[in-house]
Amino acid sequence: MGKKKNKNKVSGAVKTAAKTEKKLANKLKKELANLGEEDIAKVLAEIEREEAKRSAATEKALPGAPSPRAYASLTPHPTNNELIVFGGEYHNGQKTEVYNELLFFNPVNNTWKVLKAPGAPPPRSAHQAIATPANKGELWVFGGEFTSPSETQFHHYKDLWCFSFAEKKWEKVVAPNGPTPRSGHRMVLLGRNIIVFGGYADDGRECRYFDDVYSFCLDTRAWSKLTPSGRGPCARSACVMLPAGNDSLLIYGGFSRVRTGRTERTQTHTDLFRLSARTGGGWTWRPLSGSLGPAARAGQAAAVNVHTNRGYVFGGVSDVEETDEELRGEMSDELQLLDLEAGRWHHVTLKSEQQTTHQPDAQSEAMDTKVEEAVTVVTDEVFTMKLGGAPAPATQACGPAGTTGPGPRSGPGARMSAMMAVQRSTLYVYGGVLEKEDKQFYLSDMYSLDLHKLNEWKTIISQPSLPDWLGSDSEEYETGSESESDDSDEDSEE
Repeated sequence: MGKKKNKNKVSGAVKTAAKTEKKLANKLKKELANLGEEDIAKVLAEIEREEAKRSAATEKALPGAPSPRAYASLTPHPTNNELIVFGGEYHNGQKTEVYNELLFFNPVNNTWKVLKAPGAPPPRSAHQAIATPANKGELWVFGGEFTSPSETQFHHYKDLWCFSFAEKKWEKVVAPNGPTPRSGHRMVLLGRNIIVFGGYADDGRECRYFDDVYSFCLDTRAWSKLTPSGRGPCARSACVMLPAGNDSLLIYGGFSRVRTGRTERTQTHTDLFRLSARTGGGWTWRPLSGSLGPAARAGQAAAVNVHTNRGYVFGGVSDVEETDEELRGEMSDELQLLDLEAGRWHHVTLKSEQQTTHQPDAQSEAMDTKVEEAVTVVTDEVFTMKLGGAPAPATQACGPAGTTGPGPRSGPGARMSAMMAVQRSTLYVYGGVLEKEDKQFYLSDMYSLDLHKLNEWKTIISQPSLPDWLGSDSEEYETGSESESDDSDEDSEE
């Protein structure tokens, strides 16, 4: 008889790969020990265990304002006139801190409170959250990422959490067949279904972008993967996704990396798509041409006014090529409006920005007449807005501490990855990241804009100076524009 084969025999290549993995794991353990960090899986598991031990919720007023942060979620409360901040991160050039704070802002008296509830999720950023008035109010949170303080460890989540406003406690919702781990995705509520699209995941070896669509039914608490017909958006993260009623949504822009052979380039998208539920079941993608949208930017903030079916997009960053080898990030403070029914873009000009101070003369009066002829003024029961006409003079903001350009400007300065929400016809912008030279400053300022009047931005939290930056230019950007571009691209993905 021949020798019996060992079905469990492992090939030499597999053994070599296993040895390599073991060496890398041991090397990482030594590096973490030197940094005083534990393995990320142990850290997150311990955080969940500690949060589960909390027996009752506690609330306390937050003196002053929350700490600076970006990549948090800012969600309108479904029943009260409040805003809800969850998670986010802060980086000062040397250390990253990720939060799982649950904060409530009352815009009537401009006060903050922090609520610590049993069973809270572990810290995360670049997640998504939606709120629903069902069951006396719920906040749903999906996905996101966790970065260790030294930024040597990185984890993507695929967990789903529900916070009950009535019971003041968290629940980890276990449901199979959901999306894979990711961050930088987008999530909206359509009727009784949570829709998740896109995102990315980076395991240290490969960075993958997603174009898949999932639906979570709040009634059955079950995930299902959608297979829409038609041509939809390519794989991407950090896009704008806004609900248009209860049976459709719009997706604009986003960020991805494209590999051609051995080279990789970044791509910021400017396309617009509608995803609609078909009568009788199923979903359909439809590309929209519409009017010209914002310039190609990543890290834009977006929010929807469900009462008027209008979306708002603010800020972002675009790469400007200075030489063949150098890129410069150009920040924006532009506010755009997207008509979700028509799929058309409009620039929002505030009444305070329409006022000019100049001495009239024949030439300027003639120019004013020409501009006025090109302007269409739209008025409805919600607001009055100027569409078209000559573009407003560009003002390049240098951050909350001040602006450069023709005269002072109120409202949020240029930034990316800010948090934005609409509550009771008021638009709020909070935090974000300001790139200045070779540094990134995480912001804590906050502003509001009455969408009925569109007079001017109001400052809720001012930021007279930028946070300290502890990073070393020579350390983080020693290779010049290549390292700077990589760092900006990573932020753009979220």
